[in-house]
Amino acid sequence: MQHLFRGIELVRSDLSKEGQSGVRGRSSDGNECADQLAKEAITKGYPFLLRKPLSYLKAEIKSAALSIWQDNWDNGETGRSTHDIVLRVSNKPVGWNREEIMFVTGHGPFPSYLLRFHLRTHDNCSCGGKGDPIHYATKCPFTLSWHFQTPTVLLKLQWLKNILTNNFSRTRLRLLMRFICDENNLIVEDNN
Repeated sequence: MQHLFRGIELVRSDLSKEGQSGVRGRSSDGNECADQLAKEAITKGYPFLLRKPLSYLKAEIKSAALSIWQDNWDNGETGRSTHDIVLRVSNKPVGWNREEIMFVTGHGPFPSYLLRFHLRTHDNCSCGGKGDPIHYATKCPFTLSWHFQTPTVLLKLQWLKNILTNNFSRTRLRLLMRFICDENNLIVEDNN
C-alpha cells in the first residue's frame, strides 16, 4: 500500500516539474513511472486490502459457523435419533412443540430415559414392555387410545417422519405425550 502511495507521489511530482497535464497519448516521465509501478504491483503481488461491507462479513461468519455446526452434528455421538430426522442444521426452528420434541429425542418421563440418570431402577413400563417412546405409541395397553400402527424396523425412521409431517398424527402424538406426563404414576412402575 505504501508502495502505491509512493508511486502516486512520484507521478504528481514529475508532472508538476515538467508542466505536463497528464493527457493521454503524451509521453512523460510520470506515465513511465506509473507504468513501472503498475508492472511491479502485478509481478511482485503487493497485498491490497479491499474493505468488505458489514453484511458480507456477517454472511461469511454465519456460513462458517453453520459449517462447523454441521460437522459437529454429523460427527457427534449424541442426538442420533434426532439426527436421523433433522439432517441439516439451521437457524430456523423445526416447528415442533414440547411434546413432539420429547417424543423424538426420548427425553421425558420415559423409564428408558430416567434409568440413564439413575432415577429409576429399570427401564420397564408397568405393563412389562420397554418404556421408550415407541412402546407407548404402539404397544402399551395404558395408551391404547393414542396408538399408532407399529412400524417395521426398516421403516421406523420413515414412520416417525410421517407422523411429524401429518397434522392429525401430530395432534394424536401431543395428546399421547400429555397423557404420559399427566398420568406418569400409572404407566411407570417404580421399584425405588
